[in-house]
Amino acid sequence: MTTVEQLSDEQAMAGVTSVTARRIGLLGDDHNEQEDGSDLPAEVLAAFDGVDLIVHLGHMGSGDVLGRGVLDRLAKVAPVLAVRDYLTNGAKQLVITPGDGERVAGLTRVIAAGGVRIGAVHNPGRGPGPEIETPPGGLPELHGVAVGEVLAAKFGGPVDVVAYAGSHRAATLLADGVLFVNPGSPTYPKGPGRVAGEWALGTVGILDVADGVVAFETVELSLLS
Repeated sequence: MTTVEQLSDEQAMAGVTSVTARRIGLLGDDHNEQEDGSDLPAEVLAAFDGVDLIVHLGHMGSGDVLGRGVLDRLAKVAPVLAVRDYLTNGAKQLVITPGDGERVAGLTRVIAAGGVRIGAVHNPGRGPGPEIETPPGGLPELHGVAVGEVLAAKFGGPVDVVAYAGSHRAATLLADGVLFVNPGSPTYPKGPGRVAGEWALGTVGILDVADGVVAFETVELSLLS
């Protein structure tokens, strides 16, 4: 683990990873309690059948359990990229989870696919770059925010899509030409009709990108059980 003060700017922003992918699975906040990720619901893998890439937006473990084995499970379906994230460990210290080469890199990173630049981040309300307030179970508060400037500072350049997590709430919103998408949580979802902190089959997301055009859908995992 790394303390917040020990992270360099280069480690915080991972830069751009170019991939060939049209259909991209998104998930975050699964909070697995097993290091090998064996408690990730099978419905998640079913939802991602046929995708070209899976992007994990952080909080794959719980407490001192990183749960990184979930990335190996997901990799049986499609190649996987992920971001690092902030974590409160068992000693109640705020730390940053470790990187793992290109697979797990940066608190923010940009994935270029289908003529679209996708900024991936776990919690927009923390650095690097300007903080975008995102209340638990809520939506990013973008009123009065110079969205383009803030995101360029946060991701090291312009982005067309922001894929984020942290709130456990599936969401889609458009601000100043940038599409913000949150796949929610597959295991501890929040939002209307949900009970915060209670395990339940939740949601993941599918992002389709081609020739600069973007579409996003939320997948209700209960429909696959």
